[in-house]
Amino acid sequence: MALTTGSVVLAGCGAGYLYLRHLDANIQHAPLGAGNPPPPGGQADAEGRVAMNILIIGTDSRKDLGGNYGDRENTGIGNNDVNIVLHVYPDKRAAVALDLPRDTLVDHPRCTAPDGKVAPAMAHRPLNEALGRGGPGCVQDTVQSITKLKIDHYLLVNFQGVKDLTDAVGGVEVNLCQPIKDADSHLDLPAGVTRLSGEQGLQFVRTRHSVQDGTAIGRFAMQRAFLSSLLKKVTDQGTLLDPGKAFGVIEAATRSITVDDPIAGTTKLAGLANSLRNIKPAEVSFVQPPMAYTHDEPLKELQEKAKFVQPGADDLFRLILADRTLNGSEDHTGGADQATASPSPSPSSTPSTAPAVDPSGVTVSVHNGTTLPRLASDTSKKLTDLGYHATAGSGAGSIQLSTVRYGQADQKEGALAVAAALGLSPTAVAPGGSGRTVVVTLGADYRPGGGGTAAAAPVPTAVPSDVAVHQGDESKCVQGWTGTH
Repeated sequence: MALTTGSVVLAGCGAGYLYLRHLDANIQHAPLGAGNPPPPGGQADAEGRVAMNILIIGTDSRKDLGGNYGDRENTGIGNNDVNIVLHVYPDKRAAVALDLPRDTLVDHPRCTAPDGKVAPAMAHRPLNEALGRGGPGCVQDTVQSITKLKIDHYLLVNFQGVKDLTDAVGGVEVNLCQPIKDADSHLDLPAGVTRLSGEQGLQFVRTRHSVQDGTAIGRFAMQRAFLSSLLKKVTDQGTLLDPGKAFGVIEAATRSITVDDPIAGTTKLAGLANSLRNIKPAEVSFVQPPMAYTHDEPLKELQEKAKFVQPGADDLFRLILADRTLNGSEDHTGGADQATASPSPSPSSTPSTAPAVDPSGVTVSVHNGTTLPRLASDTSKKLTDLGYHATAGSGAGSIQLSTVRYGQADQKEGALAVAAALGLSPTAVAPGGSGRTVVVTLGADYRPGGGGTAAAAPVPTAVPSDVAVHQGDESKCVQGWTGTH
């Protein structure tokens, strides 16, 4: 948002072009994704608009911090200690901020890092190991495999960025129900309203041992309060219309973020920000899936980590994917009322009719996104018997919905024919492959023996009872230590 305002101011400035070049040089970027096909996007609304998902990653790297924050050896890319999916509704007037705690034990997909190194798929490891396995694109692919939400963009922010952004907006106010004194983060705050400086802002979002239940799960209450206050400050007209403050935010943001390649550049980021300009703090819902602790893990190093409570977690993910509002507000999809709207069809709920295509001219690579053995090889043989040039590819982690991707426009008919041959819906077919090969990724919905696939799980009618929803404009104090773990 500050970038949008700054671009307007710069347009009338003789040195504007040079300053934009300076900002562009500040911004670091990396590939979108780490080699895994993304899940299908959400259903388009009545006006053809679709939701957007932006992954916000917070790294704990101590690079360039002079050893002031412990763990001095952690000066590389770090761990993804904060993982928040910002789901922007199709009308771009509201959003959900979905927190995925760093210690959650999840299955990680195979990841190819920007330098070409490949990390094999692994099961049942903390989410915050993804960044070190393959950069922000690997965090993106891991989050996609967990939530089935297609991530369109990501922004990775470091420690220094939190400090600089807090100072750039003139401090961030938080309201505490009780004092906080944390010897680990060195945060010492009284009860009531406090304006945080940059250093305190970093301490505030990092603190966990003296708030809530003392874990990364409870820490989200602090991060939610900080982000809500920062959002209100940045959207305040006094901040955006003051060039000194606006440019300070721009400098802080561009110096401290890594973004995906498609939005690398000041004007591209300004365009993205401009598309989100109508989202008000009151229309941002902060949520966390229902979580539990892993007291009974056989491996000691995995004890006292976290896990999703099912089916509540997946129900929440499906609600978000289907663009249901979580706070009981009006529909933001431009379609029917959300309480009664029909669930979006899954890519495999309605088998397609095969177009007239010569299978001998279609090359297919089949990947197994399930735990079923030999699924890729058996399916590629099935396609070969039908006349396609099909081979079995590598595993693709854990995928819920099957996809069929093609790289060039003239391959679309071939991809549709492959989908029909496997009993998949045309909605499973989308651009996104590479070269001249149609890439099939078989998910848990695929049923190889039935000539079709199982129906998608229904979209829940309400937020799970153990999920708390908080709005970005809440003014009540933030609850600190509860002592429950």
